[in-house]
Amino acid sequence: MLVLDKAYRVLKDIDKEYAKKIFPKDRYRIEKALQIYFSTKTPPAIYFKQNPKKPIIQNLKIYEIDIDRAILKEKIFKRTKEMVKSGLIDEIAYLEKKYSRAPKPMRAIGIKETLKYLDGKINIDELIEEISINTLHLAKRQQTFNRTQFQQKISAEIQKLYEIIENELFTKE
Repeated sequence: MLVLDKAYRVLKDIDKEYAKKIFPKDRYRIEKALQIYFSTKTPPAIYFKQNPKKPIIQNLKIYEIDIDRAILKEKIFKRTKEMVKSGLIDEIAYLEKKYSRAPKPMRAIGIKETLKYLDGKINIDELIEEISINTLHLAKRQQTFNRTQFQQKISAEIQKLYEIIENELFTKE
């Protein structure tokens, strides 16, 4: 059995409520929960209730560019092709040689797919496709996060956002 599986089982024994809320392969949250428990002797669910997150800045407005998914997809594919054309593969090969694959940033979108390409597991078209699709998934997660976490989120097309921001900046009393 893998260490991560064992760690998740330990977490479930300590705090079933918190363990249900996280993915069994979420190494970061499992480690953090176990660190909290072993340093405070408090199950994570209780710890988080007793120590709620406090925003650094109150009433922060978030401006989100609302863009049609088809247009976003087209822009991401175009940008990915341009990155590959401009030397992405050589840059990732250099980073791998200098730092190895061990550092966490080497698992970032664009890097992990390029390493698969360098390993001969995918071709150049699949490289562009995988980077683009993973970037689209990230954009979707960001939109979901913004929608669920920020009460004062303003979402509009870019030109409308310019107008909204300009009005807010120059009509303050």
